[in-house]
Amino acid sequence: MSKQISNFRRKGLVFLTSVLCIGTLIAGFVLAIVAERNAVKMKNTRKTFSTVATEEWANPQFPRLHKTCNTTDVEFLTKTMNDTQTVASYAKEQLLVKGSNDTVYKRWFGDGPLYDVLGVIEGVANMTKMDVLLRCDDVDGLCAANPNYYAGHHRENADAETVICDYFYETRAWISDICSNGTLKEFPPTRYAGIDMIHRYFHVSFINEDEYIGEFTEEAEDVLELAKANSTFAVRNVDNYLYYLADVYSSVHVPGGCLGMEEA
Repeated sequence: MSKQISNFRRKGLVFLTSVLCIGTLIAGFVLAIVAERNAVKMKNTRKTFSTVATEEWANPQFPRLHKTCNTTDVEFLTKTMNDTQTVASYAKEQLLVKGSNDTVYKRWFGDGPLYDVLGVIEGVANMTKMDVLLRCDDVDGLCAANPNYYAGHHRENADAETVICDYFYETRAWISDICSNGTLKEFPPTRYAGIDMIHRYFHVSFINEDEYIGEFTEEAEDVLELAKANSTFAVRNVDNYLYYLADVYSSVHVPGGCLGMEEA
């Protein structure tokens, strides 16, 4: 009797082992089919990559603020620098999507190289600015000497320092209000705090690459003419960038933007 029970157990064990083996083989076969189908699907599907979203940069770096900046100054300047990132990010997105054949691009850079412009905008927004210092005191007396005119100035004897005058806070608008203060001819780009800050960044030698980016001309009509006549310098001129940034961003609020000037 015990021998029969032992045989029955062995047969049961063999049967169970066989079932498990068959089950494993079937599962492996099914998984292989699924994997093959997924591989074919991936091969035949266009691969996509996530991109940098508007208003976002990998590691945005803001300048340091001097101890003379009070709470109100800090709040205003922080919002200003955030505006700078927003404008630059939107411009970068448009450059990547529309390229150099875009009407606004040609208006301000002519047939200048796309990668030069893209690199400058990327660099001025995203490069580290920990060595740049924004001061809120009138350390050189130039704010007081030029009331209702100087919004700030680059310190000649301290290359990485920029003084922000009271007139900056009194007269600069936010980019969310672009076009609501008039056309860009009536209310030029530097009247917007975030764009004006880019102008101030470009005064610092390690940002302008020892004046690779410089101020060759600044009146709107002259800036337009520079793009047509000498694109080599248009992609190196500060105000071509300022007008481009304002022009391309203004289209967010008004279809076609709010340039307000005739192109020669």
